[in-house]
Amino acid sequence: MTLFLRFLFLSGLGWLCDFATFALLVRGLGVAPFEANFASSYVGVTFVWFTSLKTVFRRDGTRQGLLAYWGYQFISIFAYSQLLQVVAGTLHGWVPGMEGLCAKILVTPLNLVTNFLFMKILTRSMRHRSHG
Repeated sequence: MTLFLRFLFLSGLGWLCDFATFALLVRGLGVAPFEANFASSYVGVTFVWFTSLKTVFRRDGTRQGLLAYWGYQFISIFAYSQLLQVVAGTLHGWVPGMEGLCAKILVTPLNLVTNFLFMKILTRSMRHRSHG
């Protein structure tokens, strides 16, 4: 549980980076929620990778690990972006002009849990961080 809470904190910071980028793309530039989520999510997940790798999972990063994480994230972000687009469409008319932002908030908890589980599994195969 402690690992998840640490990951939750850093993911929260990553989500703020993601959400700010998403809001800029959707509200400021008129990008569709699907495309905006795809771009902004990479900002957040890359932040989370670099900050949580050593502080939460106590692992040294590898190029292969990062590529595996980004590969997983490509699939995950694609799936969650589609879900976000559907949720935003469902919210149309309920929160005029805010559908994309509200949809992003609604799909984030499930995304957080699946990201944590994947990173926990992935980091098990990585070298434990030395405290030299």
